[in-house]
Amino acid sequence: MPASADGMTGVQSDSFRIDVHSHYLPSALADVLIAREELPRISGRDQNPVIEYGEASGHPLLDSMLDIDIQLAEMAPSGIDLAVLSVNVPGVDWFPASEGIALARDVNDELVDVCRAHPGRLTALAALPMQAPHHAAAELERAVAAGLRGGLVYSNVAGKDLDQIDCEPVLEAAAEMDVPLMIHPTAPLSAAATDAYALVPAVGFLVDTTMAALRLIFAGLYERHPRFKLYLCHAGSLLPQLAGRIDYECGRFPGGTGQLEAKPSDRIAGLYTDTVCNSPSALRSALELVGPERIMFGSDYPFWESADAVEVLTAADLSPRVRTGVESANAAHLFGLDAGLVAR
Repeated sequence: MPASADGMTGVQSDSFRIDVHSHYLPSALADVLIAREELPRISGRDQNPVIEYGEASGHPLLDSMLDIDIQLAEMAPSGIDLAVLSVNVPGVDWFPASEGIALARDVNDELVDVCRAHPGRLTALAALPMQAPHHAAAELERAVAAGLRGGLVYSNVAGKDLDQIDCEPVLEAAAEMDVPLMIHPTAPLSAAATDAYALVPAVGFLVDTTMAALRLIFAGLYERHPRFKLYLCHAGSLLPQLAGRIDYECGRFPGGTGQLEAKPSDRIAGLYTDTVCNSPSALRSALELVGPERIMFGSDYPFWESADAVEVLTAADLSPRVRTGVESANAAHLFGLDAGLVAR
């Protein structure tokens, strides 16, 4: 691994709780969003500001998204020792390519500085300008060399599927460096169909991330890169419930399995995921799908309450060995936290 932005040199995984799904909005991105009139933008700047990033897609701008000291203080009551930061939606995908490339660099430099200011407490995933895949690959390499632990890609790139924008340069870079890519939802392609009640965050997000992961898998991601570290958030999204159906339906139609050289469920089981689901039974389903070495504690802070994530983990009634893996050891392995963490 390259020199680390977070000052880590060893891990005591049985003493730690690592939150792999925790959001932060760097000022470099927030300032640009505040200055914009078109989407994506921050509206209502004086009262009740909202981050708008698509039709029927947005969320309130919370102080805890911008102030890392608030986040650090709120980790303690839930026993979270270290957080892996990922940048809030909308990221940098929605900007013109030249602007997105420069903005990604500024955002990642800020993440490096934040992690270095809080060694052993914070690390982060790089924001990538996926509208320019070759530049995104170069930025991933630069950010990892500076100490970030992998990259974040959204479930679509400003309305285009990941495989539509030829993301292979980014996949190749991540595979060569042996670092993970996290798939996180953004304004879903199904937004028009889920624009009622709260169905965009409740269902639309998971449809989008499920489809993004499947399109990459069926296009032969694991055939080209057998040990690829693909992290699909939200307890495997919809895949724990659909894997058997996917095997059956895709196996009985010509071309239905794409580039796969194995059953779809065998490749799906190569994913990593987190515990963000708010349901002990859903968590157990995810564990059954990917196995106990590929699921990690996550809170989805600050959108969800960290205490709820701990309650779900406890209610799932895992064995001590599995729980230790979920709370820290699996994340330590995935993100290369192989030196220096000392429990507080």
